[in-house]
Amino acid sequence: MEKKVCVITGATSGIGYGIARGLAARQYELILIGRDRTKGAQVVSSLQAEFSHSGISYYNIDLCSQREIREVGDIIRSQHPQIDVLVNNAAVWTSRCELTEDQIEKQFAVNHLAYFLLTHILYPNIAQSSDGRIINMGSDSHKYGRINWEDVNLSQSYHGLKAYGQSKLANLLFTYQLDRLKKEKHVSTYCVQPGLVKTDIGVKHTSRFHAWMWKLRRLGGVTPEKAAETAIYLATAPEVAAQSGLYWDKCKPKPSSARSRNEADALRLWKLSEELCGIKDFFN
Repeated sequence: MEKKVCVITGATSGIGYGIARGLAARQYELILIGRDRTKGAQVVSSLQAEFSHSGISYYNIDLCSQREIREVGDIIRSQHPQIDVLVNNAAVWTSRCELTEDQIEKQFAVNHLAYFLLTHILYPNIAQSSDGRIINMGSDSHKYGRINWEDVNLSQSYHGLKAYGQSKLANLLFTYQLDRLKKEKHVSTYCVQPGLVKTDIGVKHTSRFHAWMWKLRRLGGVTPEKAAETAIYLATAPEVAAQSGLYWDKCKPKPSSARSRNEADALRLWKLSEELCGIKDFFN
């Protein structure tokens, strides 16, 4: 039996690394994406040694950059004609408004548009799988999120939590709309709520006060390995193949907010995302 191929973003630490370890233990061929070459090489070496597994590769992408996503995404697409699972996991949280080289607010760029663009690039390869799966890491923080249509950069009223909630609402709107628009029944889409997790997301790009608050808050969180369990389940379990377009928590689907189920907003976000990413036809 051929090994299944899985692409994981943000795979060198936190939840992404937990997912990588879980799938390496199941001998999936892994394509890991991160933004630190040295750390990436260390993770590949560690997983290969721990699981006697040679089918692990690493690609360096700064997910703030649409240019890098396109360049490396095209390489992955050419080298891996069939991809069985894509896990859009990487995320950031920032205290102040930062714009990417594409002039897009950083959290919206990394937490949503990178998911949208990489899925667009790899979708033809995922469709080649008889059981393709796209897993987007979301959050219950979407419940306080709103899409600020006139100013998605939040340039007039920026707050880190406001930007994060917007990006996590976008994850669900994207997941649901992708499920509505895709033609391939053998491709499934999922959005995952990992819960409060003991990671460094709140200390990497934040003020001293926000970093201190996050360190206190994460004390009540679960380990990245525990948080990775639902994504691993969705990547591997045969019984969830047909359960597409749902929101998952602790390996079970659950309701999301009414705002996240607004189909008009989902379509509007889809069109906005295509425009911001320069995509004319998502499925081609």
